[in-house]
This record gives sequence, C-alpha cells and structure tokens, in this order.
Amino acid sequence: MRFFFLFLFLISFFTLSCNSENEKDLNNFVLKEQKFSIASYEIDSIFNLFKERYGFSEIEEEHRLIKRLLLDEIYNNELDFIFDIIFPLPEFTIGYSPKLLVLSPRDKIYREDELLLNYDLSLEEIEKIEESISNDIGYSAVIVNIGGVAAYPSIIKETDNYGDLFRLHAHEWLHQYLILFPLGRAYFNDPRMKIVNETLANIYSERLLENICMKNIEFKNELCSSSSESNLDGEFNYDLYISNLRLQVDELLKSGKINESEELMESSRNQLAQKGYPIRKINQAWFAFNGTYADSPTSSSNVDEELNKFIDSRNSIGQAIKELRDINNYQEYLDLVLLNN
Repeated sequence: MRFFFLFLFLISFFTLSCNSENEKDLNNFVLKEQKFSIASYEIDSIFNLFKERYGFSEIEEEHRLIKRLLLDEIYNNELDFIFDIIFPLPEFTIGYSPKLLVLSPRDKIYREDELLLNYDLSLEEIEKIEESISNDIGYSAVIVNIGGVAAYPSIIKETDNYGDLFRLHAHEWLHQYLILFPLGRAYFNDPRMKIVNETLANIYSERLLENICMKNIEFKNELCSSSSESNLDGEFNYDLYISNLRLQVDELLKSGKINESEELMESSRNQLAQKGYPIRKINQAWFAFNGTYADSPTSSSNVDEELNKFIDSRNSIGQAIKELRDINNYQEYLDLVLLNN
C-alpha cells in the first residue's frame, strides 16, 4: 500500500510540476475551471476502481480482456517491480481524455511548456487562449486532443477500435512504470528525453500488440483487425507531405524567416484540408507536440530508429527496457544506445 501511495504521489507531482519553473506561466492564460485536475480525477477513479474490483460496478468484458492481455505480456517480458509483482497494475478508464495546451517559441520548434485542460473547452475558448499567448508573450501555442494520460488509472480516449485501445493502454502503462525509474522522471527535465520516453512507449505498445496478434487468443479478430484511415485522394501520401513540410519549416526557421514559415504552415494546412485531412491549426507548437513521437512524420528525430535497433540487439523488449530505465539524461541515452548500435 505504501508503494501505491508513493506511486500516486510521483504521478501527481511530476504531472503538476512540469511547468512550475517556467517564467511564461501558462496558468496566467487559463481560468481555473478550464484546467484539468489530476488529483480530482484520481480520487474519483480509484474509488470507481475499488467498486469494480469488489463487484459493485460492471466492466465491459472486452476491457477486462485487454487488461489481462497486457498483464500477461508484462509478465512475459519480466517487467515486474519486485518479488514477481507487477506494479503498477494495468488499469484504465475510458472517457473524455483531457486536452493539452502546448507552448513553443516562434523561432524554433521546441516543446517548452504544457498544461492539461478540460476536454469540453469550446472552440471559442481554445482560440482565445492561443491568441492571448501569441499576443502577450509572442509564443506559438496550440491546444490539442490527446489519446491518453498516464494518471492512475490511465485515462484513455473513447474508441471503438480495440487494437488502438490496447496500444493506448500499453503506452500509458509504460509511462506509469518508468516514472519509478530515472528514465521516466527525466521526461520532465529535457524535451529530448520526452522524445525518448514517448517514442519508447509507442514502440513498446506496437510490438506488444504484434506479439499478441501472432497468438491464438480470444477476441483476436476484433483486437488485431487493422483500420487504416481512408482519404479522399488515394494517391496523396500524408506522411511524406508532413515530413517534407517539417523539413521546410525547420530550414526557414534556421534562416530566421519566421513569418514565411508560418505562412507556409497555414497554406499547407489548407491544402491538407482539401485532400481530406482537416487540421485545425499547424504551427510551431503543433509540430513540437506531434514531433515528440519520433516515429511520426512530424518529427525530425532519429530516436525511433535508434531505439528499434537497440531493442533488436537484445533478447527481448523487456531486457532492453530494463537497461534503458536507469538512464538519467540524454547523454547517458546516447552512450548506451549508440554504443550498442
């Protein structure tokens, strides 16, 4: 029980304190009732979790199965915490995942600060916050929807795709697990370590799902069927378009052409909408958030390639994570991963 409350403290402390030292305090631009409260969520959700455990409320069978499948994979990869006990136990709630306010300088793509906001903000409220930040401190800001939050239990966005649900659950569980080790805590000290953490969680969740789908399991068709998005222009390559846009924007910003880069991002957003990919806003902050995932076309990082090679050089992804989890900073990451690649 002491481990459990220590874990909740770590989750809450690091989530709430990630922007506390930034002089451009995002709290100045957001009303109290617009902010998402991790503490309130955890109190309510843990109460609901106890009700589920002791039979006072029902849980969908598919959700129960997804939790059990993840638990089995964690055991198979020997990511137990102590004495063969999995900690934290994989738990999640399905609902409205919070929104995230992301801050970046205009002269470079850099995830400088962020703040969780309530899911039900209106478009008018969203645009007012973003415009206030732009006008008052001259920064790029965007409010985005996110797939989940590694509170406890994890908050997972509503989805009818069980493969996506498993991936999101596994992704957020790994964040919860790593917060107990130096790698997870380094997330809040350096944007490059955000990229390492987020990309590792993506790779972990994808590989676990691939492994499960090679087995003869209950609910396999629903869990493993792909649901690739269709677009209006079958010849249009979204990933390539976004990847090239990121390269062009980076070059313009390096040359000090901020206005030109912003004009390019806006014109590209309009072109994407015509191709069937509506995006509300593309700016430096949008790239800074999405680029945190190195396996995304919005990223300019090679961390995904580095991590995949490192994992492939080990007997299992569990072994790789056990080595990676003790990394304190980006230099230690480079020393471990590049030395072994």
